This record gives sequence, structure tokens and C-alpha cells, in this order.
Amino acid sequence: MYKIKDIICNYLNSSASEEEKEHLLQWLEEKEENKIQFREIYDLWLHANAIRIEDAELEKAWKRLKKQTSKQKEIPKRIPFSRFSFLYIAASILLLLAVGYGGYQLGDRNERPTIVYNHLLTGVDGKGVYTLPDGSTVWLNANSVLKYPEIFTGGKRSVYLEGEALFEVKADKRNPFFVETGGINIEATGTRFLVHNYPVKNRVEAVLVNGSIQVSGDYFSTNRILHPGELLTYNKQLQQTQVQQVNTDHYTNWIHSKLIFDSTNLEDVVVNLEKWFDIEIVASPELMHNTHMSFTVRRESLDELLSYMALTSPITFEWRGKVLHLHPKNE
Repeated sequence: MYKIKDIICNYLNSSASEEEKEHLLQWLEEKEENKIQFREIYDLWLHANAIRIEDAELEKAWKRLKKQTSKQKEIPKRIPFSRFSFLYIAASILLLLAVGYGGYQLGDRNERPTIVYNHLLTGVDGKGVYTLPDGSTVWLNANSVLKYPEIFTGGKRSVYLEGEALFEVKADKRNPFFVETGGINIEATGTRFLVHNYPVKNRVEAVLVNGSIQVSGDYFSTNRILHPGELLTYNKQLQQTQVQQVNTDHYTNWIHSKLIFDSTNLEDVVVNLEKWFDIEIVASPELMHNTHMSFTVRRESLDELLSYMALTSPITFEWRGKVLHLHPKNE
């Protein structure tokens, strides 16, 4: 029987197996409360990112805090003491270790300046636009985390992303802009590009709208220079990259909070809906090229949209597992 506490710890330490990742994903999808509590832990973990925690220290802190919490008579009302209680314990572990590490640093003879990080987090239905310390703009999609220092120093501007974001980087050739994802690293001096990097997905994507970016990674034989309109996809499992020409609007439409189709062929509709609803859609090439549709998507759910499309288009729908298959109505 999996212990969700152990799986979360493994996931945050990048040591979770594929089976554990799948179990974590299932747990997150069970109810919205699970996602909220996971993000609380994740936020605390990000704040403690500079701390290297040894397994023995983590286990000792866990046992100590578990013993302490078992003596408490009152538990916060918004989450009863149940399987969710470990979330608060785990959060406390991170905070205590962070405090301990901070005290150690204060006593260090070779004092080093402390880098203070900000963290932008969006919820399941959340999107936002933010300005970074250098004047660059970032649009953050739902279920995303962006970590960046309060002040960029050291001759570069580095941020860390999990999720999806569109960056509009302020030009500064002397201080290049870096986006780290854990799979690939992207360098830009002044440009507009999108990065897609959700931990539960097996791929990382970079799409260049204008300007130029350089993409590198631990498993890259050479760095890749992207040109406007190009999409680079990195398969984390196979450790392979692919570059192709795309319509960048398909990847950036979400920042406008709506999708507009006007006699658009089904192929383009499918690409947009896959990005909008984070699903996989399959249809025959003939159906893709010969079908055109006109409609607007704002806040409609996928079920609502499919019901509308079933009434107004010559298409039927069929779910096979997590993949949506489209067929002509006359089949």
C-alpha cells in the first residue's frame, strides 16, 4: 500500500518512480482538496529549495514532529486529523529544517548574501500576468509555479518554471534571461516565447514567437537555436528532442482567455482544444482537412463544448481511455 507522504517526498526530491508518479496523479485527481494541500507543501518546499536535506535528517524530523503533533488536542478545523494531517506535518518539517539551516548560515564565518525568492502559483482555473524585477512580462497558465529572485544578480536573469508560461523578455544582452525546467534550459536576451513543463507530463515544450532562443539540456549533444515559429519538444523518458514548424497562435491563445474559430479547419481546432483542455484528440487526416468549424470557447467545460459540437457539426465523439476520438457522423 502506497503512503502518499512518501510518494510526495520522493516526487519533490526527483526520485519518484513512474508508478509513484501515476499514483500521485490519481490521488491529485480524486478531489480538489488534495490539489490544494499538495500545493501548500510544494510552496513550502520551493521556499526551502536551497537546503540539502539528508534522508536521516528528514526521518528524524518527521518522527519528532509526528510525536509532537500526536500530543496536540486541537487540530485546524479546515482539515480534520485524517490522512491529510501529514500534509501539515510535512510542511512543518520543511519549515523547521529551513529555520535550522538559516540559523546555521547565520553562524557561518564566511557569510554569504541570502537570495530571497518569490513564488508565483496559479490554481486549477487560475491564469495571471506578472512583471518580473527586470521589467520582463510573464503570463502564467493554470496549475503553474514560477520561482524567481527578488533581484537578478550575477550577470544573468534566472527563473524556474513548472507548468506553462509565456515570456516576453526585456532586451538586455549583457544579462541573458534563463528559464530552467529540470528537463531543458532556455536562454534568451530579448524575445517572446512559451514554455510548457508540467511535472506529470513526459515532455517539455518550447515555442518561439519572435526573436531567438537557445535551448540546452543534460542529454543534448549540441545546443539548439530556435527560430520564430518553431516548436522544440523534449521527451523526458526517451531523452530525445524534435523541432518542427507550428502556428504559434495555437500555443499562446490561452493568454486571451478565449478561443475564436471562424471557418477554421478541424486540424487547427484540435490543436487548440488539446492545449486548452490538456487532452489528446485523434481523428483521421481526411476528417481533419475537410471539416471546418465556427465557435468561441470562453469558460465552457469540455462536456459542454462537446455537446455543442455534436449538435452543430458533422462529428461524433468517443472516449477510449483518456483519448478523445472523432468520427464522421455517417460512419
